[in-house]
Amino acid sequence: MRDAVLTMLKLQELELIREESRIVHRDKHQVKLNRLDDSIKELRAKLPEQYLKRFDGLRRSGMAVVREFGGVCQSCRMVITIGDLNRMRKDEMQHICPNCGRFLLLSSSSD
Repeated sequence: MRDAVLTMLKLQELELIREESRIVHRDKHQVKLNRLDDSIKELRAKLPEQYLKRFDGLRRSGMAVVREFGGVCQSCRMVITIGDLNRMRKDEMQHICPNCGRFLLLSSSSD
């Protein structure tokens, strides 16, 4: 699941760059925008459909992938139980915040 979360994080970053470029530059750099679109399509093709649906729903209202640091979701700032974090690290549980439902990129300091 960690690989899928990393892929979604890259996808989220590219989508944000795409949105910002469209706002700032409009269509002045169409070749670069096309390359961005191609990269986005490649990343989306790597992800399972169930993750994409959740990712797209979360992206409509902001960030879909957030970091966990010190046992705290950096989106909703709620503490995630040690048991849940351990299950996530062992891939026994999806890397999703039990409070806000966003995908979690787990910090490596607690591995």
